[in-house]
Amino acid sequence: MYPHVRSLFLITYALPFTLSALAAQAPLDPLETVKRINRNYNTINNRCQEADTGAARGHYYCSGVTLRMVNDGPFNPWDYSPYAVKIGATSYSWLRKDLSTRILIHPAGFILRLPTDAVALKLPVKEQGWTCIYAFDGGTGPERKWYGCGFFDNREPPRAAQGTLSNRNAALAYGTCAEAGVATAEQWTQKYTGVLKGPIQYNQCSWNAEKPSDWNAMIKVHESRLNPTRKDPFAYSAQVTEFMLKNASASNDGSENMKHIDAFIYNVNSTQNFATRGDVAPPKPENGLNSARNFQKKLKAQGYSVPILRLDFTQPPEQRFSYVAADQAIDLSPAGGGQPAPVPAAPRYIAATSWAKRYDPGTRREEWTLSVVPTPAGRALPDAQVGALYDQLFALRGADGQWRENETSAGSMRQQLSCVLVNYRAKTPWNLEPFRPRLSESETRAAGCNPVPR
Repeated sequence: MYPHVRSLFLITYALPFTLSALAAQAPLDPLETVKRINRNYNTINNRCQEADTGAARGHYYCSGVTLRMVNDGPFNPWDYSPYAVKIGATSYSWLRKDLSTRILIHPAGFILRLPTDAVALKLPVKEQGWTCIYAFDGGTGPERKWYGCGFFDNREPPRAAQGTLSNRNAALAYGTCAEAGVATAEQWTQKYTGVLKGPIQYNQCSWNAEKPSDWNAMIKVHESRLNPTRKDPFAYSAQVTEFMLKNASASNDGSENMKHIDAFIYNVNSTQNFATRGDVAPPKPENGLNSARNFQKKLKAQGYSVPILRLDFTQPPEQRFSYVAADQAIDLSPAGGGQPAPVPAAPRYIAATSWAKRYDPGTRREEWTLSVVPTPAGRALPDAQVGALYDQLFALRGADGQWRENETSAGSMRQQLSCVLVNYRAKTPWNLEPFRPRLSESETRAAGCNPVPR
């Protein structure tokens, strides 16, 4: 399960303090860092290669954004939780423009620098350690051998079908999809139905971290599941992938990763912590900016200065990450610092949202209703741009249980939003109910945008 939260009661250790005025690594200009990370997020490069050998690598090597979201506490965010120590590996996730991920497990975390960026910047390159990637949260735990990549059965996984790789990470990279006879997205979909064989989260296979063809199939699989079900709430396109990195030590010491951290991030639209395997207490809301500031100060104490970036899924892909000087807990001015040049913000289409449970005369029971108050810009959107309105609404509320657990008819909330925009745009507020079925546009309009399950 991504990521593995450590217990505040089981592990507590002092933050090492350095008296040296010399940085372990020269800081980079934060404005150049955010520009580079946004470029990586928007770069669709499926042919990554090692610069010197030309050996093929997985897509993460030269494109996208590899991140780990983690709670704050009396520990270093880059170190290994007690649960990750049991697995021998730690969960990350991978984002890119062609993935529809909008929901993260925690409000704050950090980004690891792309190997190709590290080469270009003449910084340490993380060449080894990645083992596999799951299209969705893999429910990873000690049951999955080979550093969280095996079948969910407590057994050492077979290796007969792995094939031959020639890159620097070949000895570690592994995926059970090859062993299960799954090489394409279509084969994955046929094999992992999530109906009679248990949740996809636990019975899905893993994709080899260094096979480009596996990454292509993984992306196609991830994008094929547009809506959650009650049985598989983590197996749909808005949720994260799970990318496994072998721990560099058998203890909790993850200091080897410090030199590879590119930035800390926080999700500006969420304070939600999801329950994960290894938790010892129910999750509580967390202020992502406060956590990111604590992370930044802890890394600074080790001699590394990197910026805090905002992650906002309601912004266009080109502005997915942003740097704001006021967010920083340390002085980044020696690296260039200062405020970035003004970038026009994408229009905000949603002014306010709230959930309420109300009696519905159609179903004759209490149902959840999402009340949406659009901004003037949202109310004035052309009918054909409902997708932009829906994306912002989903980024704000798509992670809520009221939505995830009750939209049993795929696309119902989007269809209702389109219906009210076209037919009732002057109304305030707009009320959307996840339980409603998705029907044809004419049937939905005839029902006043409130179709009743048949």
